[in-house]
Amino acid sequence: MKESLGILIGLLLTDGCVSDKRFLIFHNKSEAMHKEFRMYVNEIFGDVHFTERFEVNGTKRTQLTSKRIVSRLLELSEMTTFRKKQFADGEFPKTNLPIFVKEFPRDSLAKFLQAVFSADGCISVSARWHKRNKSWEIRRRIVLSCKNPYLRKDFYQIIEKFGFSPKVSGENITLERKSDILRFANSVRFIPNVKIGGDSIYWTGFEKNKILDLAIRTFEFKRQNLVSFSAKDDVMEFLKSHASTL
Repeated sequence: MKESLGILIGLLLTDGCVSDKRFLIFHNKSEAMHKEFRMYVNEIFGDVHFTERFEVNGTKRTQLTSKRIVSRLLELSEMTTFRKKQFADGEFPKTNLPIFVKEFPRDSLAKFLQAVFSADGCISVSARWHKRNKSWEIRRRIVLSCKNPYLRKDFYQIIEKFGFSPKVSGENITLERKSDILRFANSVRFIPNVKIGGDSIYWTGFEKNKILDLAIRTFEFKRQNLVSFSAKDDVMEFLKSHASTL
């Protein structure tokens, strides 16, 4: 149960929230993510009634209303708050991951990371021109976004604990090393069928795992695979053609 509870906490601290001491709410455009949320709630608290609706921007909202369950969640998680957003004075709530999540064994930690990266994370494969080498380079990045500095610090620590070498840039925790991309693909991955959202210029609608697999494939590319392209859009179309075969 600790593993399921930890993953549910991860979902609530990314695309979810606990509101007014009686609501558990999860926002996401992916039905696969809502299925995960409902599954873990039911595993911990038994079959419960959910209400669902779509927001104006197309994001789906799944909600559970129960003071008893919210009270039990706070008791089990040993957390005083799930609030992540800034207060009116600009300060952030000191929201932290529970100790038991930080002490997860490797297999449970992998599932926890999969959940949070699937919710508030993204994968990108892009091209940039290297002036000195006069050639196109492939850039691969796995990013977890988190505005709350206390929570971001905890995420960073457990990502590092797993064996990654993350970097922090503003609100983002980023994996860019080849060894990190390979480790993520082999040991963590994204929840199946979760797709990239509309804020991506090139990859909107592609399954996150498909672009992760594309990132791995590009490690096999040679310089001559890219020399014939004169514009970035041409390189990206070339990458899209590979993604479509995965």
